[in-house]
Amino acid sequence: MSRRSARLSRKVAKDMLISGGYNELRDAVEDEEGTEVVPRKKRRKVNAKSTTGIIKSSSFVAAEEFPSSFGDFPLDIVAEIFRVGRLSPMDLLNLARTSKGIRGTLMSRSSAFMWKQSRSHIEGLPDLPRDLSEPQYANLCFSTHCHECLAGRVLTIIWSARTRLCNKFGTHKWVASRTELESALLWSLIPTHREWDYRRELFSVDEARRLSEECVVFREDGELQMSNPDYQVWFTQKKDALEEINAHARLCAVWAANRTIERKDQLYEARGLRYDAIVERLTALGWAEDMFHRPEFCSHKLVNQPKKLTDRIWKNIQGPLVELLAELKERRERVDAIKNRQRLAARVYDQFREASPPGMLLPPRIDVLLTEPFRVVIEDTLAEEVLTEESFAAAISSVAEFSVGWRRRKEKELIKIMRKNRPGAVQADLHLATTFFTCSIYPAEPLRFPAILVHPSATEFDEWGEVDSEEEDEDTRVDLQYTLQEAAWNADDCVQLQERAQRSARFIVRACGLDPDVTTGAEMDEINPALECLNCSNKRDGHLVMRWTQATILQPNHVCDSPGIPSWRCLNPDEERLLENKELQLLGTCSPEQACCCKVCGDSRRVPLSTMKGHLLAEHGISDKVLENIVYPLDVGPADQFPPPVRLK
Repeated sequence: MSRRSARLSRKVAKDMLISGGYNELRDAVEDEEGTEVVPRKKRRKVNAKSTTGIIKSSSFVAAEEFPSSFGDFPLDIVAEIFRVGRLSPMDLLNLARTSKGIRGTLMSRSSAFMWKQSRSHIEGLPDLPRDLSEPQYANLCFSTHCHECLAGRVLTIIWSARTRLCNKFGTHKWVASRTELESALLWSLIPTHREWDYRRELFSVDEARRLSEECVVFREDGELQMSNPDYQVWFTQKKDALEEINAHARLCAVWAANRTIERKDQLYEARGLRYDAIVERLTALGWAEDMFHRPEFCSHKLVNQPKKLTDRIWKNIQGPLVELLAELKERRERVDAIKNRQRLAARVYDQFREASPPGMLLPPRIDVLLTEPFRVVIEDTLAEEVLTEESFAAAISSVAEFSVGWRRRKEKELIKIMRKNRPGAVQADLHLATTFFTCSIYPAEPLRFPAILVHPSATEFDEWGEVDSEEEDEDTRVDLQYTLQEAAWNADDCVQLQERAQRSARFIVRACGLDPDVTTGAEMDEINPALECLNCSNKRDGHLVMRWTQATILQPNHVCDSPGIPSWRCLNPDEERLLENKELQLLGTCSPEQACCCKVCGDSRRVPLSTMKGHLLAEHGISDKVLENIVYPLDVGPADQFPPPVRLK
């Protein structure tokens, strides 16, 4: 026996691993006697002169020379080489695809122990089923190629059919129920699998066709003779075999799912280690502030990958990453500067609103800051220039003109909202005493026009809501929303008509002897009638009385929801004076910190109601007519302007 160098033996084994090409073969099928070898296609002869200067790699040469010597190795030595190398089933498949010689050896029945030993290295993999050989099982579990067209990266495995199919052949080979087989055969003997969304259960066309051919011997005049003893034996054998396959398929499906989860966890951990290593090195270079919570950096292809970071890799990626962070830093500084200017502009506009008359209608901050005069100051001013409140003087002077056009546009929007319930609504209907709106976000408080245009509920910002920002203008609006924590008016279509308050208001206006179709809210405010709810009044509790505004907005203390027709009565002068005294007593407990303004001074500064009472007494000697001498800004809802309903004995 000729001697062989141990060093050369290791080199040959190493070349076996390196030279695994991608000449994909069909499924590894093991015969009873041996392995069928697929003949290699003949190649066109090339003139020797044309190959001059072409140098073959060592792995290519080893792949050509190795098969001739592979058969000379004793099988136990080959097995020992594989054992020491801890080759996986996929490694064996790749080796079998390198040449005919290696394939012939690995596919022989005598090499089955090598596959079994390789399979033992895979944790949790179910044992070899009786209907598959070792190479077939390895090909099913680990090779990612379609078993029909050899397309790569196929992840759909139909375990019960022992096949892996791409979408193209999966559609052709598996159908919902279009088959001529009887239901008993279809549901009992045909492998099935469900679509990824579990909508339909699909059946194998090939298996249905094969069973249909086998059933020919059990048919008479086209009818299946199910009482035939031979058929019953055949049916039982087929059913038991499929049940065994399905049981094994369920184990494989669980193993594959766990393997996928484990692989994802490994990749996630590897990406995390690479990210931490990159962050550590960039932090040492002074880029800490621009890395964290930046999706552009975290998801960058050089960062978000599972490959371990080495000194050589870091040397290659340091430049591109530093360049990216420099760009992110510049963008961050620009964004921070714009946000600071936006906040400054918002403060200037708030001061302007505070200095305006309480009844003056002014748009929300976000609508104003998106106008061109403000945008020019915020975005077009040089970054190094420091802005002050005086920088927005020209922009503030344009607010009055913008407010007129803004109000006109919003009135048209409200009319469209009204026409959803009142098809014939016109602009004059906005001012009726029976027209109330509400916001679907919070609170569900009925609001009249024009309070609905400036109430905070109409500009409530939902930070977790869906945002569609495909255009640059939309991006600007969304960024400003986050900065101000305020949305544009009715940005989410939250404003709608309040039908319940409208119904209550119609009965109240009629109780005052007025026509609800023409009476305006301003006329009702001028009268400010006090009414008694006859449905809620009784001898035990007394008379439930309130102002007309409370009657329409249905305060918590007035929960009248009588199935009958609402019934109201206007109070006489004596009863109204009793109500005024009660209101004065409750004034200290009704929204004491709500801002209001002094009518006597004409001062537009807002102060809490508790402070306003002291101001009226100290400055104007007024102690009893508090409500008549204060005015609330438009953005204060009616529920915060008046005391709740009271009981009079």
